[in-house]
Amino acid sequence: MACDLTDRTPKEVEALYQKRSAIETAFRTMREARARTSTTDPAVRLLFILVSFLLRNLWVIVRWGVLATPRRGGRALPVWFRFEVFREWIDHAFDDRLGRKWEAPTNRVGIPATYSELDAG
Repeated sequence: MACDLTDRTPKEVEALYQKRSAIETAFRTMREARARTSTTDPAVRLLFILVSFLLRNLWVIVRWGVLATPRRGGRALPVWFRFEVFREWIDHAFDDRLGRKWEAPTNRVGIPATYSELDAG
């Protein structure tokens, strides 16, 4: 049986569970960073998956190696630095680098006064 745990100690079972949990978390965060596409080209889809795993691993490195506070028994990971925050940082960096503007040009006239006189009912 593939998951026979009868001959394992509780510590071994806990270690196996933690490993599985880490794998599931890695795939969940990878999916959050994956680009959405409608292409059926496997090379493009593989590229997007690789980039998403690279982003996820970069987040782990920054969180653990740069932001975590060393302490006795391990490091204290920053609670505020979720993967979502990291993605927002990257998005803002792309906005700045690419000069994207999140404003729409207006006609500078506004809503005609006659619209305010219309009965809503």
